[in-house]
Amino acid sequence: MPTFGLITEGPTDQIVIKNILWGVFNDPDLPINPLQPKAEGDPANWVRVLDYCCSDDFKPSLDFNDFIVVQLDTDVLIREQLPAKYKVDLPSSLEVVEIIERVSQLLIKLIDGDEAFWQQHGEQIIFTISVHQVECWFLPIYFQTQHKKAGKITGCIDALNEVLPQKENGLYLKSKDLGYYRQISKHFRKSIHKIHHLNPSLNIFVERLKIINSQSAPPA
Repeated sequence: MPTFGLITEGPTDQIVIKNILWGVFNDPDLPINPLQPKAEGDPANWVRVLDYCCSDDFKPSLDFNDFIVVQLDTDVLIREQLPAKYKVDLPSSLEVVEIIERVSQLLIKLIDGDEAFWQQHGEQIIFTISVHQVECWFLPIYFQTQHKKAGKITGCIDALNEVLPQKENGLYLKSKDLGYYRQISKHFRKSIHKIHHLNPSLNIFVERLKIINSQSAPPA
């Protein structure tokens, strides 16, 4: 089975991605290795993801992982004051696929530098670009018959809080509480194949994973 290293904004993002991976591969024992942050108490934020991509730690991580997952919410690239090397133009007129392509090009540039690393190892690197927040990926869980809400890319937490108190025993998403994210994202273990198409950036991530899963499956 393939092994995955995770580079994410924080531990809540790792919880979400782990549950998606387990759901896609139907394997709770899938080897998943946190790289950034390495532990729940380690420093975590969006800039550490970008820093890791251009650090000396990134390339050696492929020595002990078959794939590296790099997660980033696009809202930080729109609202934050970024260092020049991390800036990317994301006008509101862009479609989701165009946003993901522009962010992916930024990440490739940070990872590759002046070498041909991407050309050799690009198939092993999975960009997990959540537009505009990873919380938007929760919407298909609760709005499976309301496709407009399921596909939202803004106002996602407010939309979730309309239904979470009833659906999750009083849960109200207002902080990066690990237990909350664990409780919500566990639904991906059983439902990811049924709902991923409802949110465009989630769909792009899952479709990439499905290809890897089909390629790594033993022959019948």
